[in-house]
Amino acid sequence: MSNARVYCAGPLFNVKEREEMEQIAGVLEARGLKTFLPQRDGLELTRCVEQLQTIGHSASEAAELISEAVFALDVYQVLHGCHVVVANLNGRVPDEGTVAEAAMAWARGKAVVGYKSDSRSAFAGEDNPLVSGLFDFCLCSALEDIAPVVLEKLSQLDASAHDPDREGAIGGRIGLGKRIWEVLERTRDVEEIVRTITGSRPTCVAAG
Repeated sequence: MSNARVYCAGPLFNVKEREEMEQIAGVLEARGLKTFLPQRDGLELTRCVEQLQTIGHSASEAAELISEAVFALDVYQVLHGCHVVVANLNGRVPDEGTVAEAAMAWARGKAVVGYKSDSRSAFAGEDNPLVSGLFDFCLCSALEDIAPVVLEKLSQLDASAHDPDREGAIGGRIGLGKRIWEVLERTRDVEEIVRTITGSRPTCVAAG
């Protein structure tokens, strides 16, 4: 699959974590795969928040809009923009956003690959089975193992696993995420990004 893109999911909250995610993307790109690396390819949060406030949104409104945009872009990339999710599960417990992304991909029938070189675990040497099960209880333990597993998964992908009709079940999120990504592919201009974010917001329907 020559146009395959891999979503690199993992914690991004300190320098070491970001460096590890760059290493994961690097080993995939060295094998000719395209990657989506959120710290590199996603939204520039601080600049977007500042621009939203510049055009009149309060700090709380700006934060809400950016949260919606981050979620929409992730949903789009995981469910539509990428073919495989590689999840970095290092840490005593995996990053919650990473688990959410892997779970979305798994539920959609997409390929998911787990990577863990960390010996720490939540349950006396064992990971939570609800997490491990997303990866068929088989994780890569070395960086060099990731790309071969991804390529094998891609070779087995069943095109019928992607059902476009299911996109309706998640409302306008995929559509908004797609529009944001189309802008990011063209430009890093914050004003245009913000216009896209504010131009179409999913309707919030209260429960009950």
